[in-house]
Amino acid sequence: MNKNNKIIEKTIIFLLILSFIFILFSCDSNAQEKQNTDSGNNNENNAETIENIEEEAIIISDGLPDIDMQGYEFSIFNFDDTWFTWRNNSILSEEQDGDIVNDALYIRQSQIEERFNCRLKTNEVADTTENIKKNVSSGDNTYQLYIIYDQNFGVLVPYVIDAKMIPHLRLDEKHWNPNATGMYNFSDKQLALAGNISLSVISGAGCMVFNKDIYKNFAGEDLYSLVRDNKWTLDKFFEIATAVGKDLNGDGIWNADDLYGLSSSFKGYISCIFNGAGIGFTAPGEDGVQAFNLHQNEVAINLMARCMDALNMPGFYYSEAVQVYDTLPRLFEPGQALFATSSAYGVETLRAMEDDIGILPLPKYSESQEQYYATAYGNSLSVLPKTLDLETEGENAGIILEAMSFSGYYDMIPQYKEVVLKTKTARDDESADMLDIIFDSVIFNFDMNILFDAVLQTTILPALWKDKTSGNIVSLGEKNANAINKYISTFYKAVDAVD
Repeated sequence: MNKNNKIIEKTIIFLLILSFIFILFSCDSNAQEKQNTDSGNNNENNAETIENIEEEAIIISDGLPDIDMQGYEFSIFNFDDTWFTWRNNSILSEEQDGDIVNDALYIRQSQIEERFNCRLKTNEVADTTENIKKNVSSGDNTYQLYIIYDQNFGVLVPYVIDAKMIPHLRLDEKHWNPNATGMYNFSDKQLALAGNISLSVISGAGCMVFNKDIYKNFAGEDLYSLVRDNKWTLDKFFEIATAVGKDLNGDGIWNADDLYGLSSSFKGYISCIFNGAGIGFTAPGEDGVQAFNLHQNEVAINLMARCMDALNMPGFYYSEAVQVYDTLPRLFEPGQALFATSSAYGVETLRAMEDDIGILPLPKYSESQEQYYATAYGNSLSVLPKTLDLETEGENAGIILEAMSFSGYYDMIPQYKEVVLKTKTARDDESADMLDIIFDSVIFNFDMNILFDAVLQTTILPALWKDKTSGNIVSLGEKNANAINKYISTFYKAVDAVD
């Protein structure tokens, strides 16, 4: 090959390489342009994706040190399922059985035990109240954690320690349900915990259920839209619930055979209406100490009057109950009531109901109320007994509790929400959305979680239930104020005595 041919050959090769580079550059530019275009059109989706990735990054680490506890045993005294029948209160599981919640408990326990080389144990009895009193009084340090009933908290304060004395608990983080756990912080002492050691708090989230078949006949506004548009208020609830009643047999007598707007115990009715509206029976003074003031609070008096007046409207409510907590007859399940007060756990029990049902948050006081509130009372609490040896096991206890609550929030609750409630019980996508609102608005307060069963249920509530009118609210409040405030005073003295 002569010199000219070689030059021509090299020129052709150079041009081919140059063309190939140009093609690659063009493809890359087009891809980049398309990527930029897609990115510009989907900023919100990308932002959401980034947020999800960031959240997943948080989930994979609780920030706890992976220490070797050398077989340390952490023992929990808990309720069994013969007494605590109205909440999901299990904490540990020794084996998997195919049940979603049980298996999530088993996985959490196994992972914690393997990670820290420890052993989690539980002793379950019908009621733990007398056991913590007896064990702590005798100095028995077998158990590092006691699960108590929130309504018994007041009488058990002398047997617990300040949870802030143990390390690693991040009580302001969402896995500890700070709007619930914060209720038990008195004088900067954290005397009980309402985190996600179990599903008790979240399964106790207050809500309303409604019969979709009945509501179709009523032909009212879309209830889900009312919630989303911030118009699901007490005005709307009473308007609807007092208008759907029917004397089904036409005998002119309102009894258990007819159709009603609401099915509930009186206790459940009052607690849901007041708590959903963010209104209480007590209020703190300048010193932060709570005092009973129902009879002195004009807003509370007017709301109670409205509740009592509605009870006397035909078709709104029917009950043969003697006690404020009696629910007989139950009219919602057989399709004889439009609304019923409930909880997340209560919704689970309606799986077999033939009529279609929907789930709603508790109604707001008015459209100006910033958020919905899910009252959650009748739950279990975690308390650390005075017999806990802080020096030798305080750090282990803190790590285990933090790991359990963290995993409960990020691993167990999604299972509970997505599988148990949304796919098995809720019968429409909208109800699933409502559950998210409800779970995000769980709140504890002094009335419901400390006083309700302990003193309100034996004083002002039965007095109102017996009277059943709106005319004597102030006088009944005045009559019962001393007994209620005496209980509150005794409670604060016990709190002040905690070391």
